[in-house]
Amino acid sequence: MKRYLFLGIFILYMLANAYVFYNYSALVRDSDYSVKVFFGGMMTLMSLSVIIFYGVGKRLPVYIASYLYKIGTGWLMLSIYAFMLCLLFDIGWLINTLTVKSNLFIYNHHSSARGSLLILITLAIAFIGHFTYLKKKRREIVIKVDKKLPKELRFVLLTDMHLGYAIEHKELNKWVKCVNDEQADAVLIAGDVIDVSLIPLQYYKLDEVLKQFNSKYGTYACLGNHEYLAGAEGSMKFLKESGIKVLRDEVMSIDELNINIIGRDDKTNRHRKELSELMMPLDNNKVSILLDHQPYALEQAVNSKIDLQCSGHTHRGQMWPISWITDRLFENSHGYLKKENTHIYVSSGVGIWGGRYRIGTVSEYIVIRVQGVQ
Repeated sequence: MKRYLFLGIFILYMLANAYVFYNYSALVRDSDYSVKVFFGGMMTLMSLSVIIFYGVGKRLPVYIASYLYKIGTGWLMLSIYAFMLCLLFDIGWLINTLTVKSNLFIYNHHSSARGSLLILITLAIAFIGHFTYLKKKRREIVIKVDKKLPKELRFVLLTDMHLGYAIEHKELNKWVKCVNDEQADAVLIAGDVIDVSLIPLQYYKLDEVLKQFNSKYGTYACLGNHEYLAGAEGSMKFLKESGIKVLRDEVMSIDELNINIIGRDDKTNRHRKELSELMMPLDNNKVSILLDHQPYALEQAVNSKIDLQCSGHTHRGQMWPISWITDRLFENSHGYLKKENTHIYVSSGVGIWGGRYRIGTVSEYIVIRVQGVQ
């Protein structure tokens, strides 16, 4: 069944690409044969890069696999907008054919100016989306709990870093600096530190960068679904070697701060412990902070009297109009929500899966200030 589903998606993807490239090809309609061959080769590479990467990427040198990943996933995302643009232009062409019958170049499929305009708009979308992705949003929220705390607590929340073939030293170093500038009591990571494979993280020695996270009480993380894609056991080993305390259905008590940090295993593991089971032996007078990658069944946190739940996973779709889908799939696909006495924050992620574009969404890191009773 999965093979047929994949085949169906592949056929639809290639047909969509053929439609887009047909519209783009007007740009080189009157060019030399060699230019047409080069154009066709580039378009084919863009279409197939993501397929090649997932097929043989792990057997290729990391730098080649990185190029395939960036080109393939980048085009996969942009192709959504390219398809919508071509469809919009063709709807305009159809309306014009049936009514006005204008000779304007945008209604002529063979006009090089039309092909150029389509490509330029696509590139403009790519530029804006990439710039939006690079500009990290710092969000600060203040929550109040009816429990004793020695002081106002300060945490930095990161989710969905997706380190690997696309996100390497340069970006990670910037994130580390942003986090360290906050002088937090602890750094909280709600899953998906790793993207699809440990190979590039080991190749680029990203563990040495992750070790540079600096906070008074350390860095804590739960597993995400992408840690399972990369291999859960290997991912845990890598994260621990990076100075990150991985909580897999475990609890870390910090008595000095009067808090319990609960890390749930990812929903991918159907045999993970129930949250109520993890909470049963804990002191209810302590502030409970839950790290749970996928924000499903939020009522479980409410019923277990969790004070703060930190989640990610959704990316809020990364790009419009996918954000509309995630907004309907999840009770809270992004941002702050309070249910009874439980505070919930779902981050859209500091990193991203695939092509580094954000359109209609943001990449963010969260500063959480927890105020209690003195």
